[in-house]
Amino acid sequence: MKLILLNILIFFNLAFGQSDSNNSAYFQYGLNDLINSALESNVQLEPIEYERKILSSKIGQVSYQSSPMLQLMVDDIPVNFKTAGAYSFNYSQPLKLFGKLDEAGKLAQVNSLRPAIQREELQNELIKSVKENYFMLSVNERLLSFNEEFKEIMLSITSSLEINYSVGNGSQYDILKSNNELQKLLLEEIDLRNNKKIFINNLSTLTNLDLPDGFMTKNLGTLLKITPPVLDTARLITEMRSGNTGYKYLDQQSEENKIETSVIELEKKPDLNLMTGYKYRSELQESFLLFSVAVDLPFMPWNEKRINAEISERMLMEKRINSEVRSLEVNLKNELKNIIVRINSSQERSNI
Repeated sequence: MKLILLNILIFFNLAFGQSDSNNSAYFQYGLNDLINSALESNVQLEPIEYERKILSSKIGQVSYQSSPMLQLMVDDIPVNFKTAGAYSFNYSQPLKLFGKLDEAGKLAQVNSLRPAIQREELQNELIKSVKENYFMLSVNERLLSFNEEFKEIMLSITSSLEINYSVGNGSQYDILKSNNELQKLLLEEIDLRNNKKIFINNLSTLTNLDLPDGFMTKNLGTLLKITPPVLDTARLITEMRSGNTGYKYLDQQSEENKIETSVIELEKKPDLNLMTGYKYRSELQESFLLFSVAVDLPFMPWNEKRINAEISERMLMEKRINSEVRSLEVNLKNELKNIIVRINSSQERSNI
């Protein structure tokens, strides 16, 4: 019965009423209140938010040219120190061309989107965990209610057996057997109450709320009146990709891989290093100007082979990502079909 209730409640988004309750000494949180609190204040969300800010701050770090360099040098000093030698002052600026900075900025921008997927994944897990614990708490409450009813029945039976035994119409064995069953119910009640504390503690941890020991679920009667909808397997499979974070992670990796490939390909384009300077030679009492343009040589065979090897690695990475997408789709379809079969089976059993 527990599995039936858990399956039905987890996979159907039940709209329980969440009105405030002023009849108790504390605010009676409903399911939506617990979910909202978990999504707003769960301690696991804070590190993800800081990670998002850290990655976002890197966008502005990679979109600018490298810092220039100033150089002051004393040169051509004779060993006998007859003259003061030469003094030079140089200014150099390395330049990345051909859109390299733009691609680096795009990569940083794409990387900054990863925490959003992590947050969505964590939120989905939080919603699932809150619902599971809430629904298991409701099941626990019903079992406790059943246990209380059974105890009253067993007490009534034991009392009748004792009366019959006192007038010589019963046996002591029946009384002992009845007391034994009652003892089992008492032990079961202890386990149920301990489980209730565990479920409440789990909800407190997930939602960052101080829930009292007497916390109870709301509107349990709604569950008994719900008619589960007919599950359309084809439609669910079609919608599966849009909401699954596994696909979003793979799409993110694919986008990152494409930009990284573009960045590596741009390494074949040369960079420049511009330099200008001023020099004074004391022995000639003459001043000179300096202008220099330095060009990288990325097309050298050994460097070009390295770049081609990195590009080949990126291409293999893209194939691996595509393979993971297909594998994930097969696994999710199989898991979805199995879940639907279990739900339908639970519905059939609950209608018996």
